[in-house]
Amino acid sequence: MPPIFRLSRAAVLAAALATPLAAQQVDPEPGFLDYFGLNRIGTFFANTAIAALRTQMELEYQHLSTDIMRGTVSISGVVARPQLPYDQARQCVVSVDRAVLQTDLSKPFSVASEAVLNLVGARVSSACVPRDVAMALRGAGINALDLDQAKLSVAYTYATGETSADLSLVANGIAALDATASGMILPRMGRHGAGDPAIRVTRALVSLKDQGGWAKISTLLPPNFRDPATIKAIGTEELTQAMSDNGQRNVTAVERNFIADLMARVEDFIATGGEITVEADVPPTGIVVEPELYQDEPQALVTALALEARSAPLARSRILSTAELAVLEAPGSATPAQRLDLGAALLEGRGVPQAPALVPDLLEPLVGDPATAPQAAALIARALQDTAPATAYRYALTAAADDAEGATATLDRLEARMTTQQVLAAQADAIAARTTPDEIQVLGGADDPRLLRAQALRHLTGAGAARSYARAYYFALLAEAAGDIGATSLRQEIEARFGARGPAVQQVWTDLSREIQTQALEAWLNQGLADRFRTD
Repeated sequence: MPPIFRLSRAAVLAAALATPLAAQQVDPEPGFLDYFGLNRIGTFFANTAIAALRTQMELEYQHLSTDIMRGTVSISGVVARPQLPYDQARQCVVSVDRAVLQTDLSKPFSVASEAVLNLVGARVSSACVPRDVAMALRGAGINALDLDQAKLSVAYTYATGETSADLSLVANGIAALDATASGMILPRMGRHGAGDPAIRVTRALVSLKDQGGWAKISTLLPPNFRDPATIKAIGTEELTQAMSDNGQRNVTAVERNFIADLMARVEDFIATGGEITVEADVPPTGIVVEPELYQDEPQALVTALALEARSAPLARSRILSTAELAVLEAPGSATPAQRLDLGAALLEGRGVPQAPALVPDLLEPLVGDPATAPQAAALIARALQDTAPATAYRYALTAAADDAEGATATLDRLEARMTTQQVLAAQADAIAARTTPDEIQVLGGADDPRLLRAQALRHLTGAGAARSYARAYYFALLAEAAGDIGATSLRQEIEARFGARGPAVQQVWTDLSREIQTQALEAWLNQGLADRFRTD
């Protein structure tokens, strides 16, 4: 081979060796941190839990996915074979098309802690129930129990301490069962320290809707027990005996009415199908139940909770009529009270589909009327707080200044989603829009510096005056100069509000505080405040 070719081959080989790896076409490799992704870790723990569960039953699944940032674990194609003492042949099979466990991990500790278990497309074979029950089900033509949905939700609300639970079971071709309850645990002091807690019940409801189950089960009963009137008479007698504790206590009028209403619903349920609902008719503040009072007579809970037997939940009787909803088409023809009521209903989804987006247009004309401005502005602020916090804040300032209920909490909630510059600008506009006399002159000839501090506090909280950190700082400076010993800590609280928020906010506060200090000094000199508050 000529020397020139050998030299060329050597040059090509050297160039190839010098080419960086990044320039070569290869499949990308996972990075080191990919092995420690949140979803990968979540999948590992989910599979670990499933492995532990397999020590108690056979368990298979087709797909598992985790989304830690949304607090969701989803399993599809689940087949379980639990070990049951009455299933010696191991014929019990439970299958679930999709099971989802969801928590509030995506919004931790914000409003409430919640856990939801949702089973979709579940099927339970008849071998999973005791033998005598299985025989009865087979006699009714039910070889397996098909559940379109089985859902359990448990939540704890931080603001109120309320615990709530909701259960939904929908058995295909049999019945639908819905139950909900909520309440708060209340501490109590006894003679010897803390006693057993009481429970404030705020909601309790159970509803059963027939979907063909009675037609199947009734075939197993003697003809006499299929007659609605016969079942009503037997049920009334048995319930009366239970309520009276076999004649040991008197049945109250409330309990008699409950028995009569319940058995009337049962009679209709058997005759025509339909729905039976038992609901506690409690006030918005709830009813306090002390457990020891009902240990010997649990029947008395019927009276305590004001239980009612109905054909449908009470909420259905509160659905807004077409005439009431006509306000949306012609709001000018409605009274301010009607518009406010409809706005609250749209905001909460009470008796009408929830539609907060419609609330601002409905209530905006009422903001200009001093009689309706506080409530209208408060509702608009709540309607906009999730979509337009800066706009909602301006309405909340108006509502809070006129002492609208809940407006101060709305202000705090919105400020957490805004910049300091936006907050100060909105407050300045709100102060400028309110045509009020000089606040120092309103104090009259009073010489108590605590009045200045009280005015600063009103502006700081936004309760009874437009929230304005600038005005609060102004009056805190005057109160401190007037010798109010409580004003110093208030001034420091206002100054701390702008600390540790970055150099931009610090510069804004530096400029604003210099301007406010100048205004306070001018008022101190020009209005003779030194002579008013000075004592010998």
